[in-house]
Amino acid sequence: MTVVPLDPASPASHAVGIDFDQTLVAHDDGWQDGRIYGKPVPGAIESLHALKQVRSVFIMTARPRRFHAAVAGWLREHSGLETLVDEDPERAYWQGDCLLVTNKKLGAAVYIDDRAIRFTGDWTATLAQAHHAIGLPAAGPATTAATAATVTDPAATDRPARTTPADLARRFPDRC
Repeated sequence: MTVVPLDPASPASHAVGIDFDQTLVAHDDGWQDGRIYGKPVPGAIESLHALKQVRSVFIMTARPRRFHAAVAGWLREHSGLETLVDEDPERAYWQGDCLLVTNKKLGAAVYIDDRAIRFTGDWTATLAQAHHAIGLPAAGPATTAATAATVTDPAATDRPARTTPADLARRFPDRC
């Protein structure tokens, strides 16, 4: 793993980014329309405090902005730490004393996320990991487009059918 020491000239080195769902808060009963009902993942709060001792910490969430205040409230309730919801559309880094809740990937020394794949400079290995993570057979770059367009028959496997780019284009015509 790359070591990123605290560097006064590098604002990204001053922070740690932590994903919220399934990293800090467990929710074994699924999404529940965005309601935050879970308890802390074991060790999460203690680790949050330990990281807060050495770096600024921001909490990333893919939840819509309307849920960010609830995320901040959950964090305050369970950690006792002061929180702030990110209202700055230009923010690129975090160097504050409280926890920042944001939906942006800010510059950071490290990210902690339950769905991350570590990129080490080898796209062949990374692509194989990505294929595995999304339930596709391992494939090299030459077969990626063909594999991505394949839809699995739900009757043939216990995994749900995959959404193809064409399916997404039909569902979200205003997207590229």
